[in-house]
Amino acid sequence: MKQSSKSSIANALIIKRSSTGEADRVITILTSERGRIVTIAKGVRKLTSSRGAFLEPGNLVKIQLIETKSMPILTQATLIDDTAKIRTSLAQIRQLSQLLEIIDKLFVEEELEPHIFNQILKIRQKIVLGSKFDLKKDIIQLVEWLGYQNLADTEFDSILDYVAQLTGKKMRSFEWLKPK
Repeated sequence: MKQSSKSSIANALIIKRSSTGEADRVITILTSERGRIVTIAKGVRKLTSSRGAFLEPGNLVKIQLIETKSMPILTQATLIDDTAKIRTSLAQIRQLSQLLEIIDKLFVEEELEPHIFNQILKIRQKIVLGSKFDLKKDIIQLVEWLGYQNLADTEFDSILDYVAQLTGKKMRSFEWLKPK
């Protein structure tokens, strides 16, 4: 992340967003330099905002953040790669939303190892392209790289149940990764 005194620029994966106030959004992002960060994007819900469309979950963007005493302010966003291609496939939407939820639950605000961030981007790209691959296997490997026990060595059948147990928070996404 390039930094000046209070400003930084980074590539980020949009994990989730929620509306706040009349025109603002709270955006949760993942960067390789700082891990998971919760930011505020002021005015992005206005019709005249050029950043609003870029800040959709799953999109890869280049962002500029201004550090404040409370929450960083997301001031600029440039689209690198979007997920518009999957909007017609329920299966891909489910896969992406589940991946983003797992990332949101497991990651904390700290530096990520580059290979972990790159693995997340590879999984995201496979989903966006509609590639035939074993999503469960890739996510299990990702969880293992984060230092957690391999799913096969636990009493859990589902990666979702395992992540819910690790974080103490119920998973809300579809149960795409449960065994058949």
